[in-house]
Amino acid sequence: MRTFKVITAAAAIAALAGGTAAAQQTPTDDGTNANGPITIFKNMQVEPAGMRVAIDGHEVDHLRTASYDDITSVVHSGTNTMTVTWSGPVQKLNFKVAYAPTRNNFKNVAVVQADSSSDATLRQAGSRTVTFTIPG
Repeated sequence: MRTFKVITAAAAIAALAGGTAAAQQTPTDDGTNANGPITIFKNMQVEPAGMRVAIDGHEVDHLRTASYDDITSVVHSGTNTMTVTWSGPVQKLNFKVAYAPTRNNFKNVAVVQADSSSDATLRQAGSRTVTFTIPG
């Protein structure tokens, strides 16, 4: 099951890059390379209007759908910050940041999961900040 999730993540990243899972992303000026290291933001569910996620002050896209975003050029080695803000009540938060030092070797470095049934802070506008570390 874990292998399937990693393969699915790799395929999603390749699709975002405009290629197939077998294609290799060419290194760019910002160092992004499908063979690693690579950092992705995983939005595990559709989010309501008014939801914002920022990594080190840079807003992450695609919150309207469950999706993956390559945030390799946004993060840096060492401590980084993910800030989630919402303008009204939300049912759940379900975000992850995963880092892979080499191809298909993803490990979660940040997880934000909460449910309004057990977390009263989600029943009104608010925010949550999580720090995480990118090795290197």
